Amino acid sequence: MKFHLLPCLFFLLRCFSAFTQPPNPALHAGADPIKRQYFTQKITAGAIDLDGKLDEAIWQSIPPGGDFIEFQPDDGTPPSHPTEFRILYDDKFLYIGFRIFDPAPDSLVARMGRRDEFPGDWVEINIDSYHDLRTAFSFTFSCSGVRGDEFISNNGENWDSNWNPIWDGRSNIDSLGWTAEVKIPFSQLRYNNDPEQVWGFQIQRLLFRKNERSTFQHIPQTGSGWVSRFAELHGLRNLPANKGVEIAPYLLAQTEHFEKEAGNPFADGSRQKVTAGVDGKFAVTRDLILDYTVNPDFGQVEADPGAVRLDGYQIFFSERRPFFMESRNLFDYNLTGSATGFDYDSDLLFYSRRIGGAPHGRPNLGPGEFADVPQATSILGAAKFSGKTKKGWSIGILESVTQRENAHIDHNGERRKELVEPQTNYFVGRLMKDFDAGNTIFGAVLTAVNREKGMDWLHRNAYSGGVDFQHFWKNRWWNVTGKLLFSQVNGSAEAILQTQQSFERFFQRPNAPHIDVDPTRTALTGTSGTFKIGKYGGKPDRLGGIVKFEVGGTWRSPEFEVNDIGFMQTADEINHFVWASYQILRPISVFRTLRANYNHWFKWDFGGQHLFTFYNVNAHAFFQNNWGTGFGLFLNPHDISNNALRGGAPLRRPTREVAASGT
Repeated sequence: MKFHLLPCLFFLLRCFSAFTQPPNPALHAGADPIKRQYFTQKITAGAIDLDGKLDEAIWQSIPPGGDFIEFQPDDGTPPSHPTEFRILYDDKFLYIGFRIFDPAPDSLVARMGRRDEFPGDWVEINIDSYHDLRTAFSFTFSCSGVRGDEFISNNGENWDSNWNPIWDGRSNIDSLGWTAEVKIPFSQLRYNNDPEQVWGFQIQRLLFRKNERSTFQHIPQTGSGWVSRFAELHGLRNLPANKGVEIAPYLLAQTEHFEKEAGNPFADGSRQKVTAGVDGKFAVTRDLILDYTVNPDFGQVEADPGAVRLDGYQIFFSERRPFFMESRNLFDYNLTGSATGFDYDSDLLFYSRRIGGAPHGRPNLGPGEFADVPQATSILGAAKFSGKTKKGWSIGILESVTQRENAHIDHNGERRKELVEPQTNYFVGRLMKDFDAGNTIFGAVLTAVNREKGMDWLHRNAYSGGVDFQHFWKNRWWNVTGKLLFSQVNGSAEAILQTQQSFERFFQRPNAPHIDVDPTRTALTGTSGTFKIGKYGGKPDRLGGIVKFEVGGTWRSPEFEVNDIGFMQTADEINHFVWASYQILRPISVFRTLRANYNHWFKWDFGGQHLFTFYNVNAHAFFQNNWGTGFGLFLNPHDISNNALRGGAPLRRPTREVAASGT
């Protein structure tokens, strides 16, 4: 049933579209539209009063950009209402003035919300100031005055809303619709040293009540990529060098009151603490930045939500600490990253939450003893050098040292200390080179963890690294990606024995002749890798539909281990994945879009045992009234876990036959 259902769905979608609406000629161009250009002008400082009204004469000194094209739902057609913008700059700021026409301004949706929530009607500018065709800075501004900002990487595949630059904007609703003025400091952008700059940029508008998006540079939905297809901003000359130094010292005094605990001298009802440190930034060049911190203050960072997993797997917490957010795209190294998505997509070579985390050890307490144990490991200092050069070299270097942590133990007034975390040095290096306007990318990565002596059951050293490449061709519709990685951990026989018997591998399990426990080993060396090829865009057929797919494989050898500085769920796995999709991205009768997808996943261990088989087919329809519906069918005929019994024999899970879900 499963293998006959997908072709039937594709056939029905194609037949339905053929009888409901003629094809949209705008969707049938083979290549992307020609890149549009906009020419900005320099003005004197203070010429614009940021009130959102565009009433300064200077705004009229430059022709507006306009003639937007609808992106969603009816790709390639004129939008419901026009949009205009103007871009100016002075010695410190880039200014964008928006005129958003709407004949029914009382119907505008002007909702308030938190930063990055994008409530109601909004406009957005994406700026590729590197002009590397892969990364960009996004600034979104709603008609209610709410700001949103994201860092775009991997040509639009990743949008990081944790990036929070300093910028400002004002909006105003009038009889013609609404207007907005946005002011972005050049210090929040990265660009090269050329006296005359060319940047990529895109402006996008959301008409909320119709869920309609339109863009200045038309980017057909049938294509692949985002940043590489931006329009060009010209006229930027002699921009500020931004070779300044930022220093932000802090002094923090804390007091905490809580219920007393009888007999515990460390829980007497109150606790006081005074700390000091400094954060800073030094712009080596316009596009290479050195960030540094000494005893960083993370006191204002949002607390992690409570989470518990009963299956033995690690819990992933997202990074919110400001120091680690800068240039995070360079250091986020996903071991796989597939279109299908699965457990292996959570594996990272560098997981910054390992730095400054909870101590690994707990004190051994005797009768009548109480302990004061640090909740987190202090970061003595850290530095990060990152950026991208004009010649396409992306550089990221991170170095951090965490403090030796001791638990203080009291027994009837007598105090002693016990080590719970050794002093540790963390290093991450990342290097990438773009060729052919970003169509070919080669990269290398290296990580290192070095601990002082004192806790023999921890790895003394842990290293990992590797090389990777990407190549795009035929309008970036096609892509091939490869990664080859290694890891090595060193330590005492006790530490390496613990690693062999850890949840990620369980070398002691029976019925696994390809692995065995060796209590004398003092090192483990493993490999990992990914290879995938896919088609992510294409020329639409006469019905307006396109076929996309991705096929690939990824592995983690039994001895592969990166959890000293990375995040890995399991080792000893070989995964194969396939995703295929047929998409009609134009309105058809009552529908906005129609999609049908097929996925499958197979898994083996390195002993050749077949562990997992899963098939899925699903279809989704979105209606003109912004409602949607979808359904999915899946079949899971084979599921064996090597770690469910915590070192016991492999466990065969119940078969899930055909099941369906819908919305």
